[in-house]
Amino acid sequence: MKVISESYLRDLFRKAVPETFRLEAGQILTPSASQLLGEKGVKVLRGNEEQSASPSTAAPSEPVAEKTAGPRYVSAMDGGLFETKPEHMTQLTGNMLVPKDHARIVFRGRLDSCQGEILLQQAAAHERGRKGLVADLGEILEWSRDIMRRDVLDTPVPDKPIIGLSDTELRAHSHNPKKYFGTGHFLPTHEMDASILGLNRLRALVREMEVSAVSALKEGARLEKPDIVQALNRMSSAIYIMMLKDKSGIYK
Repeated sequence: MKVISESYLRDLFRKAVPETFRLEAGQILTPSASQLLGEKGVKVLRGNEEQSASPSTAAPSEPVAEKTAGPRYVSAMDGGLFETKPEHMTQLTGNMLVPKDHARIVFRGRLDSCQGEILLQQAAAHERGRKGLVADLGEILEWSRDIMRRDVLDTPVPDKPIIGLSDTELRAHSHNPKKYFGTGHFLPTHEMDASILGLNRLRALVREMEVSAVSALKEGARLEKPDIVQALNRMSSAIYIMMLKDKSGIYK
């Protein structure tokens, strides 16, 4: 497991809280996991580091000098310490640094690209006076920004409606469009309205983001943050529903 999360530690400590927790090479602690260890008084050991003697058994030592401020950043890859951020690295969470080609950073870059595309589609819809489409795209934009915030802050994505539809409603509307929009499933063609083609391109970007998220967050067959992947899947369904609404003339 590369990323040690708070939920993983809570499951691990369900029966008993240990005195130490060993962090293997390449593993990183999320900020909330680090806070939990501190609250429970669990000492973190890195790699082959040995546990030091307890205060009651340790040999007398010279007075300890007053602590000075330590390095600002820690490498999530090998535990290296930095006063300043190297140009080839960026923050994963908190003060933890990873190379800029790290899978999680690549995923966040795709989120950035997707948000840029949403804004372009919003501008085009605004010029054509399609207020309903502008509003729905605004909700998709905020949804993607919230996913970014949740990933950086290591907090779960809440279960909430998107474009006014719950998870169950999204599934029903996207699986039975004839019932809800008076039009069946369709494949886009070059003769269709530009807004439908724009939404189709946006949906393709979201599907690519979903693949990127799985690649960044999986650990074997286990997914570290399934809520993010689920949120992207719902986002894709919402955009397909927007295509159906556009085709049926709702936005016009």
